[in-house]
Amino acid sequence: MKLGILAWEKAEPEAIGMAGVARERGHTALVFELDDVRCEPGPAGTVATVQGTPLSEFDVILCRCDLSTPPWTEKIQQLLLLNGEPGVTVLDPLDVHIRAASKRAMLQQLTLHGIPVPPTKECRSAADVRAALDLWGQVVVKPALGYRGLDVERLLNGPTPSALELIDTLLERHGTLLCQPYLEHRGDYRVLVIGSKVSSCTRFDTVGDHWKPFSGDLADDPVSSAFVEPSDELLSLALLATKATELTTAGVDIIMSEAGLTVIEVNPVPGWAAWTPELARVPNVQLVEFAEAQANAQDGVSVIPAQGRR
Repeated sequence: MKLGILAWEKAEPEAIGMAGVARERGHTALVFELDDVRCEPGPAGTVATVQGTPLSEFDVILCRCDLSTPPWTEKIQQLLLLNGEPGVTVLDPLDVHIRAASKRAMLQQLTLHGIPVPPTKECRSAADVRAALDLWGQVVVKPALGYRGLDVERLLNGPTPSALELIDTLLERHGTLLCQPYLEHRGDYRVLVIGSKVSSCTRFDTVGDHWKPFSGDLADDPVSSAFVEPSDELLSLALLATKATELTTAGVDIIMSEAGLTVIEVNPVPGWAAWTPELARVPNVQLVEFAEAQANAQDGVSVIPAQGRR
């Protein structure tokens, strides 16, 4: 199997780890970035290439693309090129990846499938946020595209001068914010789903001022966490949410509040770089095995490595 891994950023640990596992299993693996996807002249016209290699030579592409930052127009064009080659399986394909990366579209999709999510108001002005505060009292505001808790803030004391100043700053930075009622809870769960199976469940010790797993400062580590055995209800909800988004790999963020279990987000590019090498190897192997299964299904020819290569 020839495996391409589209990384979130250069030297992404997860992508490098998966590539290492693939090579151990006798496959060819290439880690690349979106800027490595090019349109080049070919014998019959135009072909897509990845670091100079025709895209048609790949069997499977694992897409871990970052869509949270611009230039979005260029990124979408590159993804369209990457998704346009017959016979090359992209996991996950363009429409699925974009719909999950967009918090608005992701929440809509979950709602359509009966998955419990917070009610969400799109805010384009401070007046919109004031209306949300009037409705819910305490709210969380966040960018419509984002990651690691960046610019995710909670407003607990109404439209105070400091709160309105913060909102103005965030609106100037992002243009549009999503506003949701703040759901009081202790602990956040991240359920990692690969294929149709739960790979792991992590509980983040969120409480008080440490109310979100990531502070929003890229230099900060997440709050303390531990692997836990998910309840049947938690496991079932994570699988249903993943199926609703049509993702094959997902990090499902769930909280327990007075309203019950609520899905906050389904992340199309879950990360495990902070895990120990032994623990990180588990999803790395599972994803390569999943890619092997997809290549088998596409070609009808086994690409499973010989005994002892795992």
